Amino acid sequence: MTDLLLVPIGLAVGMIGALIGVGGGFFVVPFLLQLWRPGAFTPPTATAASLGVVLVSALSGSAANARRKRIDVRLGVLLAAGTLPGAWAGRRLHDVLSERAFAWAFAGLLLTVALYLAFVRLKPGKGLLRGAPRELTDSDGQTHRYEVNATAGVLVALLVGVVSSLFGVGGGLILVPFMVLAYGAPTVVGAATAQFAFIFTSLVGLAIALADRHVTGEGGKVIGYMGAGVALGAQLGVSIAKRVREGLLRGVLAAVIATVALLMLLKGR
Repeated sequence: MTDLLLVPIGLAVGMIGALIGVGGGFFVVPFLLQLWRPGAFTPPTATAASLGVVLVSALSGSAANARRKRIDVRLGVLLAAGTLPGAWAGRRLHDVLSERAFAWAFAGLLLTVALYLAFVRLKPGKGLLRGAPRELTDSDGQTHRYEVNATAGVLVALLVGVVSSLFGVGGGLILVPFMVLAYGAPTVVGAATAQFAFIFTSLVGLAIALADRHVTGEGGKVIGYMGAGVALGAQLGVSIAKRVREGLLRGVLAAVIATVALLMLLKGR
């Protein structure tokens, strides 16, 4: 395959990550392991490349969300700080996991994502946890009110850091539902804030991967070419987030991700 094919693939990944806040790494890692030049990537090198792509997506999406004033910066920094120890632990797990164990674990994560997309519909409102009141007014003039429990946020973020670095994903599958259910934050704010937090998480994970020499020449090409598409896709995703038929999008994505999970299970046999 020619490297230029990575650009439109990155475009789709960036849009998906911005629209539903689950991060495009769920597609990037299986794509690199099974479809892109078979044998060129191992789990550590594929997840390292994916972290680079997630970083580009998070930077681009956060720039767009910042213009629309959808990011709770204080909360994002808090969550990012909580993810950092987990990001280190996630990269260290690559030292003990076999390729078969990684394939099965990733397949389980993908099936969880598919079920989440297919069946979970989050309704912002009163959160399950009491905390410090927070108010955010976006560029449309809409004011969002919710409460933030810092202790719970840091503990959840620690888990997100492990998942992000181990699998090369953003971790929005955990962070966005947590912010909506526990804090009562609207989904659009949760997705934007989670993406902002991913900047720091993916940056640390990528730095550790570089130190471990898991970023290869092929991985650098993926980050460059796919990152170019992701940067544009994230901007488009943010701009159309309120106009897309979410139900149809989630259904199609759930079917695609479930199929990828089955392929990962076959790989782990």
